[in-house]
Amino acid sequence: MKYEIMLSILFELLSKKCVKASYLAEKYECTIRSVYRYIESLEMTGVPIYTIRGSKGGFSIIDTFKLPSTFLTPEEYEQTINALTAVNSSVPAKNLSNAIIKLKATVKNEYSGFDLKSGNLIIDGGPWGDTVGYKSKIAVISKSLEEHKKMFIRYHDRNGETTERIINPHFIVFKEGLWYVYAFCNLRKRFRLFKTGRIEYAHILNETFVREDFGNNKKMPEFKFWHDEVKAEQAVLTVNKKRLSDVEEWIGVENVTEKDGVYTASATLPFDNGLVMKIMSFGENVTVVSPDSLKEKIKSTAEKILKNY
Repeated sequence: MKYEIMLSILFELLSKKCVKASYLAEKYECTIRSVYRYIESLEMTGVPIYTIRGSKGGFSIIDTFKLPSTFLTPEEYEQTINALTAVNSSVPAKNLSNAIIKLKATVKNEYSGFDLKSGNLIIDGGPWGDTVGYKSKIAVISKSLEEHKKMFIRYHDRNGETTERIINPHFIVFKEGLWYVYAFCNLRKRFRLFKTGRIEYAHILNETFVREDFGNNKKMPEFKFWHDEVKAEQAVLTVNKKRLSDVEEWIGVENVTEKDGVYTASATLPFDNGLVMKIMSFGENVTVVSPDSLKEKIKSTAEKILKNY
C-alpha cells in the first residue's frame, strides 16, 4: 500500500506544478507526517523534489526531470501499446498513431530481443451493419475537433425527431460500449451529448470556434445520456431471474439487489418513449413498481398495441 501511495504521489507531482502536503494527506487519507515520509522516500530514489515555502507553496519536481524509459516493464509497454492501438482503430488520430510508433521504438531500443505480441484487445463501438460508414463519421468528428471547426450534422434523437444542427465538438466519449460526441449545440445554445450512431451525416464547416477550457479548476462536464428537456425519474422495477443478466447489463449490477429471492432494480432513467419500449421489450419478466406515471404510460402503450391485433 505504501508503494502504491508513493507512486501515486509521484504522478501527482509530475502532472502539476505544485502540490500541497495537506492536499496529498486528504486525498490519500494519511497524516501530513506520512506525506513527508513518502516525499523523503521518493527523494532517496533520485527524484529531484524541492519545497516551495509560503501560503501558496508545496512540493514540486524540477521541469527537466523525466521518467526513464525503463520505468515500464516490457509487458506493461505491450499492454499500453495494444490498448492504444485498439482505440486508434476506432478513433484514428495522427498524434495517437505517432505515440504508438514512439512507444514501439522505445521498447525495441530499451529491450532488445523483445518482440511485441499481437494485440488481444479490440474496441468496436460501431453497429453490426455498416461499420465502415460508422468509422468514417468518427474520423470526420475527430478532424473537426482537432481543427476547432464547426460541424453541420443531421441528427435523429431518441424521440424519433430529425433536426439539422451546427455543433462545436469538444470531446469524443466512449461509454457503455458506444461512441458519443460532446459538443456545444448552436441550435439549443447549450452543451449536449450526441450519440454517433444517431448522426445521419456530418460535414465540417470552414467556420472555427474557440474551444471551452475545462481544465485547471473548472469542473469537467457531466456526461448525461439523455437531452436536458427529457425528464429523468427514479424507477423501481422487479426482475424475473430469467432476464436478470439483461437488466444488469442495461442499468448496471450495482443497481440491482436481491432479497428473499426477489430481484429489484432501481435507477434514475430518462422518462420517454425509449424507456417505455425498453421495459416492454422484457415482457412479463420486468414489472414497474414505481413511479405510477411510468406504469400508466406502459399500460396505455400496451392497450394501443393490442388494438392492432
